[in-house]
Amino acid sequence: MKKLSFLVLVVFALSFYSCDVEPVDPVALANAANNPGGGGNGGGSGSAITGTYILTAFNTSVPTDLNNDGTASINQMSETNCFNNSLLTLNTNGTFTADTKGIEIDLNTTQLACFEDPDINGNWTIQGNTLRLSYTEGGVPNIDEFTVVGNTLVMVIEDGSIVGSTGGNPIYLNSDITFIYTKQ
Repeated sequence: MKKLSFLVLVVFALSFYSCDVEPVDPVALANAANNPGGGGNGGGSGSAITGTYILTAFNTSVPTDLNNDGTASINQMSETNCFNNSLLTLNTNGTFTADTKGIEIDLNTTQLACFEDPDINGNWTIQGNTLRLSYTEGGVPNIDEFTVVGNTLVMVIEDGSIVGSTGGNPIYLNSDITFIYTKQ
């Protein structure tokens, strides 16, 4: 009998709350439909964030001297041109494209080498000042989160892997990484 009473109470509560229907604002509904990256999920304006962003800083907590000029830097973009013109494009339909450029250790020559992999494509959403990029790479689903600060997108990776050198020999190092993209 207790189970039946509880079930009746739950059904009653659900029917009571389901009857409380608020009118839908047609303008808000249209904005949500036209801005899949923004308006419909409680976040900021999807149209304000759309556009092309260029990587303007790739900062690490461990300074490196990749260009062997005797001066180590935390901004890897001042050490190598491998990241130049790295782009992230947020489309108005809630999709994105990002190119993947970087630096790696060529295992055949044990020298540093720039690489460029195929573009990454996926979907984006925004809630508050958090931008989420969802995509699949190599069969593995990924979500990258950026903080929106004015016209920049900032992503921090704690204890990531970067290329460095010691005594002129390239090595992989653990470091915190901060990517900063600036809207064009």
